[in-house]
Amino acid sequence: MTQRKNETKVPQSQWARLRYMLAQLRIKITVPYVLLALIVTFAAAFIVTRLLASLLEDRFHAALTDAGRKAADSLAALEEEQLAAWRNLAFSEGFDKAVVTGDRAALEQIAVPVAVNHQLDALEVLNRDGASLFAMYHIPGGSVADYDATPGTGRDAWPTVQAVLQKQTDPLGDKYAAFIETERGWIFYTLGPIHHEGQVVGALLVGTYLDHLVARLDAAALARVSIYLNAGPPQASTLAPTTPALLALDADTFHEYLERQTYQSPRRDIQVGGRSYAEVFGGLKVRLIQNAGLFSVALPLSFVTDSGSATRESMLSLFGVFIIVVMIVGMIIANAVVRRVQRLATATRQVAGGDLNVQVDVKGIDEIAALSHDFNQMVNQLREGRLYRDLLGMTASPEVATRLRDELKQGRLELGAQTIEATILFADIRGFTTLSEGHEPAYIIDMLNEYFQGIVAVIREHNGVVNKFIGDAVLAFFGVLPENTPPEQSARDAVAAALGMLDYVATINRRRLAQGELPIRLGIGVNTGPVVAGILGSEVRFEYAILGDTVNVAQRLSDLNKVFPDYDLFIHDTTWLRLGPTPSVEADHLGDVEVKGRVQPVNTYAVKA
Repeated sequence: MTQRKNETKVPQSQWARLRYMLAQLRIKITVPYVLLALIVTFAAAFIVTRLLASLLEDRFHAALTDAGRKAADSLAALEEEQLAAWRNLAFSEGFDKAVVTGDRAALEQIAVPVAVNHQLDALEVLNRDGASLFAMYHIPGGSVADYDATPGTGRDAWPTVQAVLQKQTDPLGDKYAAFIETERGWIFYTLGPIHHEGQVVGALLVGTYLDHLVARLDAAALARVSIYLNAGPPQASTLAPTTPALLALDADTFHEYLERQTYQSPRRDIQVGGRSYAEVFGGLKVRLIQNAGLFSVALPLSFVTDSGSATRESMLSLFGVFIIVVMIVGMIIANAVVRRVQRLATATRQVAGGDLNVQVDVKGIDEIAALSHDFNQMVNQLREGRLYRDLLGMTASPEVATRLRDELKQGRLELGAQTIEATILFADIRGFTTLSEGHEPAYIIDMLNEYFQGIVAVIREHNGVVNKFIGDAVLAFFGVLPENTPPEQSARDAVAAALGMLDYVATINRRRLAQGELPIRLGIGVNTGPVVAGILGSEVRFEYAILGDTVNVAQRLSDLNKVFPDYDLFIHDTTWLRLGPTPSVEADHLGDVEVKGRVQPVNTYAVKA
């Protein structure tokens, strides 16, 4: 009997392993498709190689040469367009007189329509000393009329500007064209003198950003274009715009190509972004300067033109047979699994439509069964995540989020509030308008993000919770979350956080002063007293809020360094008294101080900056 049982177990175990192996989806579908793909790949490679080997190099080189010619023609056309814009503006009535008198308003009235009409990237008017009188620089990504009027510096040191102002000429006249590196990047300029009553009274420069120039050449040549003005990476490129170092030319290669391009087109093959390109170089010709630098055009090595009707017919026949075979095999194989895949696809569409109550049946032991199980798990997590996302997306602090999530899990989240004695800290940047004046919005955002990142870390380090950001101000509370603490502890924590904030701002200011930037100055108010803390809003939109006169007084205290400029931290006596007989900070007693919005004065202590 035992022997019979053993004989029965062996084939069952072997059959289970074989059944599991054959049930895998990769075995059912991958093997026949791989075999067909190999057969078709080898056949297609043989045919394509035989048909196109003799044509590829010649046609490819011809395409590269044609692209290079189109790019050169486009550069010459741009130079003519800039020269036409220069003449249109320089010979405008009253333009020369406005330069002589330095009338910026008149220059703007004349220049703006010309710049917008010609879609110039750069326009600058210099006086006879080379100083900027008027400037227009197109804002990248802006509309046609979006220009920045901030002038550049050091224009009088440019050799071409000096040549213009010193009345130097060449065989083509007194106009010049040059690639010049500026504080806004490389610009292709056309420039010339402004005459008034036979005298040179200034210079006019019109130009195109080099990035826009290569984009224009790219569109004209239908190929990737790069410009090399010296050894190293290209100054502008559409082949590798974000990684120009991949295209760098060392000094020897740069000079070799510059010399060879006069009698042949140097070529190199290069890998960019996982694709192989052939790059052909030519010389940049600007007015009479034959070798102002190098430009290149590049096409992928896979670029192949039509190889003729015979090639198309052969490939069509081959792939026609391939498609028929694949369809027949695919239909036979797919029928075994398509129904289960369709059920899963239907459930996926329901989830995409927002239905997170869908579930699929898990049958079998193959990959589709495993996928069905994981799908059900994913839907459960999405359903829970939607609840958390809708709830936690309305909060600004991890402590608040934790409180709300815990109450949600326990099924007792309600709109309501509690009255508790807590300490409020309100901090505001003094003179923020002056501090941000003359800076781009991106700079202001970066500055505030750096400031808030450190301030939030200091507040949390001292057991505080950031309630909200109000422009450049921050409101924090102590002694409420994650658990209620005695007012003495919350007062000590809030004062310690305020001192830490001042230390952090001092660290930032040392760097800002070293960079020639204005320092940041805070006004901080700290007050301890009763507050109402809880969820404020409606059932569809709410937030965790701290309200009460204690909050208002803390905010008013933060404004006092407008009246007492020697102090940055102002502490209400309700907080000061809770610091104990030996406070950890030295402060001056200001006595009763009147604050905005309150009839009764506020007994205040202040800490010097």
